[in-house]
Amino acid sequence: MTEPEAPDVLVVGAGPSGLLLGGILAKAGAGVTVLESSEAPNPQTRASTLHARAMEIFDSHGVEFAAELPRHTHGHYGGLPVDLSQVRSGRAGVWKCPQPDLVRTLTGWARRHGVRLHYGEHVESVREQGGRCLVTTRTGRTASGTLLVAADGERSTVRSLLGIECAGAPATRVLVQADFHHSRLAGRRFERRGRYTVTAAPLSTGITRVMMHDPLWPEGEARTLEDLRTAWATATGETLPADPSWLRTFSDGTRVARRLVEGRVVLCGDAAHPFIPIGGQALNTSLMDAEALGWRILRHLDDGDPQALLDYQDERLSWLDVLAGRLRAQARLLFDTDAAATESKALVAEKLAGDAVYRTKIADCLAGVDVCYRTSTHAVRRRLTPAQLRQAGVVPGVSRVRRALVSDNGTDVDAWIRPDHHWYPVARAEARRDWDDAVRPLDHPEPEVAL
Repeated sequence: MTEPEAPDVLVVGAGPSGLLLGGILAKAGAGVTVLESSEAPNPQTRASTLHARAMEIFDSHGVEFAAELPRHTHGHYGGLPVDLSQVRSGRAGVWKCPQPDLVRTLTGWARRHGVRLHYGEHVESVREQGGRCLVTTRTGRTASGTLLVAADGERSTVRSLLGIECAGAPATRVLVQADFHHSRLAGRRFERRGRYTVTAAPLSTGITRVMMHDPLWPEGEARTLEDLRTAWATATGETLPADPSWLRTFSDGTRVARRLVEGRVVLCGDAAHPFIPIGGQALNTSLMDAEALGWRILRHLDDGDPQALLDYQDERLSWLDVLAGRLRAQARLLFDTDAAATESKALVAEKLAGDAVYRTKIADCLAGVDVCYRTSTHAVRRRLTPAQLRQAGVVPGVSRVRRALVSDNGTDVDAWIRPDHHWYPVARAEARRDWDDAVRPLDHPEPEVAL
């Protein structure tokens, strides 16, 4: 790295959210440098599930995959099956893409638009100087940008250096996840086997992912492969195959950073919200962060007004709190076996089976197409569907808010349409109703969001 690069934006972290954000900015003409602490892309499978909203975002910004991704129609809410084939999106369904493949695709796309990517640069200090944000890496190099975006994961170095704490539900349990090649394990979908919860499902051709929860495992302690083998054999009577290609212990902690903006630094992706990875929600939420932040940064670069970044913070924090509540509710349905949790799961299952409106709301929630933002002056309605975008004459991929007529339940509404395809009427009288409808609890009887 040399000072002549002088990027507009430094992005720390070459994961999906950092690469997507970098590409969005570079495509619009901003200078972007991405710093990644690892020496090379992570080969571990990690996340693999993409939902409708993520696919819409990729389509909007011209991200193309080398081959058509496998599509499925089923998802789950707290372990209960949900049909996602009728989600209100041109990309209804669940799309499978192991994270190394997603990172490879986004890396190529971002570089084609001019993003500079440097591996082996672990950030050790962050400071502001002369109207720029400066970072020093472990190699002794210094880089600077008008803005710095921390997209460096749930254990974010940048977040730690800035002393930004996370709030939310503390971890109460640990789980183990592992990928096995050429396994002949029986398929299991969140099966309860005594006190255990077990899952075994194909991740891609030749790879089976298993997940295990034992309520007796102490929270905060990493589990070994031998722990997993012993618990799996006890719960299922099966012997796990040879060593996995990847194994990790993770917790059910679901937290959100207390602030997303600190001077010239902005948090994005897992750095902003260490979420339990249920059903791909953590990855997909991170991609939506990048989409929400990209056009705000471009506006800030144009006029220097910090309000664009603060708007991102306020909007995303309002919705991240909603998502955190939903994930906590799902974790309780998935793993708890007490009488109240069992009764709640039975009620949710009954509503999914018999209430079409409820079923649609759950599906929209899982697909990420129900996002609504609360702001100080109004609520921003859910995003426009592809059909509504075409009808309004909006071209995907623009970076400016524009005014157009939006067809809302058969009525043409004079509206502002944002680059992330969310919209709100010029007349804002019904804004509170929008927000209340969006955050109405999905589960009964326990509310998921404290308003």
